Amino acid sequence: MILETIILLIALLILLVLFVSFHVLLEADKAGKQASYKVKIKWLFLSYTINTRMIGGPDEPVKGEILGEPVPCKVREGPESREWEKDLSQGKILGAESTEDQKPADEDVIGLKKEKKQKWTFRKIVNLARMLLSPVLRLVEDILKAIHISEMKFNLLYGLDNPADTGIVSGYIYALRGYLNTQYERIRLYAEPTFTEEKMDMHMLADVSFRVVNLLPAVVTFLLNRDVRRVSWALIRKKELPG
Repeated sequence: MILETIILLIALLILLVLFVSFHVLLEADKAGKQASYKVKIKWLFLSYTINTRMIGGPDEPVKGEILGEPVPCKVREGPESREWEKDLSQGKILGAESTEDQKPADEDVIGLKKEKKQKWTFRKIVNLARMLLSPVLRLVEDILKAIHISEMKFNLLYGLDNPADTGIVSGYIYALRGYLNTQYERIRLYAEPTFTEEKMDMHMLADVSFRVVNLLPAVVTFLLNRDVRRVSWALIRKKELPG
């Protein structure tokens, strides 16, 4: 009897998750190295809010270092100091390698070096976008039809290190903006390129509601797409993207 009740409750919960509407309010900002986002999710009588602010970038001082000043080291005294100085002279302190450790490994000598990770260049990203353009647009279109949009706005200020690449990206963005503005009156995309510096600033506001059961056909169709499966398999195996 208890087991049957538990199974019934689990089945009821699954049905509620599938058929009861979720209401999501998302607001995200990124300016320079600072980024913040706020997500509020409502379901039935439950409500959950995520509010996060992040600061990142290569110019930030690392932990234990302020404005380039090294972390002070405590000088050892006593009989251990001589042993410590000996280790320091041999390169065993502060993560340094000794001259013996700097010799090439046997695998390097015979040419069996470890394979380097693939570097994601702009050209590879463009190639990936061309392969997935059709299934991604189909996914976006199916999802937008399956959800109720109260408001959705995107503001972008972007620029790449190469002005020519910025122009290529602008072509894709303007085409997407024209499609969204003509098909969905509650979706607005504003984009401004900059050709003088590398930049990616963004402001996003979305107020939507949806049922999970309405999203399942769009997701399944996307995952079963041939190009999506080929690209996913290539990324998992860390191989070159198929032509």
